Amino acid sequence: MSTTSTDDIRTLTELEGRVMRAIQTKDLEAIKSLTTEDFIYRGADGAEMNRDAFIVGIAEIPGDITSVEAEKMKSHVFGDTGVLAGIQRSQLRMTDGSEVTDAVYFTDVWQRRDGKWLMVFAHSSPAAPTEAQQGPEGAPQQQ
Repeated sequence: MSTTSTDDIRTLTELEGRVMRAIQTKDLEAIKSLTTEDFIYRGADGAEMNRDAFIVGIAEIPGDITSVEAEKMKSHVFGDTGVLAGIQRSQLRMTDGSEVTDAVYFTDVWQRRDGKWLMVFAHSSPAAPTEAQQGPEGAPQQQ
């Protein structure tokens, strides 16, 4: 692996962390700054939404997002395109005080445009029940 590729993977991993923190805190401006105007999100049902709809969807997540983390993430760089995939695990505290854990497989595609990495495409689908029940260290999640 070249130094450039190693540097790119380090940068993309850091940017992916920024996206997850922005989702957790519902920092819509940060999400906007990390995605392209022509960004597309595709859900498990095949429905696609543009950046504005994606941002509205995050704003409308009920309750407080107490954590968003990536697990088993793999990164690949192909010239000016980066692909990061893994499991995104989120914990939410609902308005009634209950807590919910969600786990999805994700694939995020980044593109270097004018020297800056931006997310151009994201896809997620529900994680397998065994993955959804596992914690970061493989321990079962408390429900």
